[in-house]
Amino acid sequence: MKSSGGTSWRAVLSATVSLTAFAATCAASAPPTTSAPTADRPVYVTGSGAYADDWSDEPLLEAGGSPHSDLIGLWQAILWADGYLPGSGITCAFDAVTSGATQTWQANHGLGADGIVGAATFGFAARRLVSTPPWTAYRGEKYALPLRRGRGGVYEVYDAGRFHGVRTDAVTLARCRR
Repeated sequence: MKSSGGTSWRAVLSATVSLTAFAATCAASAPPTTSAPTADRPVYVTGSGAYADDWSDEPLLEAGGSPHSDLIGLWQAILWADGYLPGSGITCAFDAVTSGATQTWQANHGLGADGIVGAATFGFAARRLVSTPPWTAYRGEKYALPLRRGRGGVYEVYDAGRFHGVRTDAVTLARCRR
């Protein structure tokens, strides 16, 4: 399948992975769950049905108020895919740089530019999710971000030859563990 720019999704995936802009890995192998987190049951980013409403119920992300997590890494990867954050900015920490990039992104998309990622901001970003079987991708302004909605609707990112769930309650992304 070809993208609108003529580049195959396989090439985009390969470039994204090889550039390690969003290399992720999951340290835990527990089965996915969407219930409240416990020591045994991590919580993952999930979705079902139409892609546009998949991310509107994720936890609020804000500078100084959000613990480090894969979800922040996913948001930072979206900022990267849209050209608002360099790949080195994917740290899984919602810092001042991420807040500033978020404010600019929000202002440029007609949203309230408060630097907080909530339902409206995640919901707007989710409108750019597209199905390109077997992938789900975020079609960014500069880059495509390959994802997959896996078993149980869990969003997964590609790393080390396989897909791993994106957690909302912990940092497991390889990029953030360096």
